Amino acid sequence: MENQEKLALSIRKEMIQFNLKRMRTVAWTLMYVSTIITIIHYGEIFFSKTERAMVPAYITIHVILFYIDLAVLLFVKEKKIQISTHNLRKYESILLAYIYTVLLLITVITAIDVYFFKHAVLYEVLFLMICTVFAVPFRKFYWIILITVPAILISAYISHGISSESIDIFLPMSLIIPIGLVIQRHTYKVQKQFMTQHILLDEEMIKSKQLATLLAKKNNELSEQAYRDTLTNLPNRRAFNNKLTQIGQQLNNSKSLTVMMIDIDYFKNFNDYYGHLQGDEALIRVAALLKEIAEKYNAFAARWGGEEFVFVSQHALKFAEHVCEEVLEEVRYLNIRHERSKIADIITVSIGMCHVNVSNIEQLKTCCDLADQALYKAKQNGRNTFYSKNENYDEGVCSPI
Repeated sequence: MENQEKLALSIRKEMIQFNLKRMRTVAWTLMYVSTIITIIHYGEIFFSKTERAMVPAYITIHVILFYIDLAVLLFVKEKKIQISTHNLRKYESILLAYIYTVLLLITVITAIDVYFFKHAVLYEVLFLMICTVFAVPFRKFYWIILITVPAILISAYISHGISSESIDIFLPMSLIIPIGLVIQRHTYKVQKQFMTQHILLDEEMIKSKQLATLLAKKNNELSEQAYRDTLTNLPNRRAFNNKLTQIGQQLNNSKSLTVMMIDIDYFKNFNDYYGHLQGDEALIRVAALLKEIAEKYNAFAARWGGEEFVFVSQHALKFAEHVCEEVLEEVRYLNIRHERSKIADIITVSIGMCHVNVSNIEQLKTCCDLADQALYKAKQNGRNTFYSKNENYDEGVCSPI
């Protein structure tokens, strides 16, 4: 029910918007007609002496029509028409007031035409134009017909009685009024159907866009999950491999690169003694530290697997050694108790580093293998230290701690 009410309100807004635009078109047309007719009447050259008596009334009514149409063009502008729930009735009232006022004024002119010229052409033409142009419900339209049409017919009867002149007026109106009402009903019905389909289509498009946005968001989340370690929230091994591929694709010339393999010392003993929950907490804290250091030096940190992490940076060798020393020191500074460690009573790490000047993807992979070998060597040398391989792939110990 709520959706139906919302749809009905949207249709109503669109119909008013449509009619207000059409009202401007009618206003332009009637301004032109009023101007031409006023000029013709002002000259009085087409009228007999008796007929000239009606000229002031004609001019007055057409001047009024001219200024009404001018007001419509000045104050009802398409770009400024913003239909909302609050101003819905106001714009409806403006539209209906315009239609009713125009028909009433034209009825006065037609009554004069009936008396002097024995025709109601102006009313008939304007009535058909309104029925064709505006899409208005019949219930808001019929009472103005009940006022204007009888007034014209009474004027014809008073002026000419039951005569051929009256028949010439009655017959066209008896045909045109029903035809106009049929056209008006059809115009309203077709326009309403069009608006309904347009609104429903817009709603479907909005839903489709929202669904597409939601799917894109979910795909991004899934993609993020696929490349991120769920425990530590660091990039995982797959993300690390993608990073290496990305670096390899950007290798136009030889580039300085450092790969560090970082392993928590005696972590199995830690898990066996403190339990896996404490082990997970320790991994999370070490990972957060590595992420902070990586962001500090514009490097890339990832979880390699288990208690191992990998660190990639594009700095000079001396700077890379400084980063290794900082990682070792900052991990110790975390002061995570480890009573089953054979080298300290807190958690420490060992680091294997490879620093090379790479020019292709194969050298990158080799660098990772050498960093892993250097990590093994650091463990052999007592842990809680780092060990490096230089750019010629020769071994060299870098200041064991």
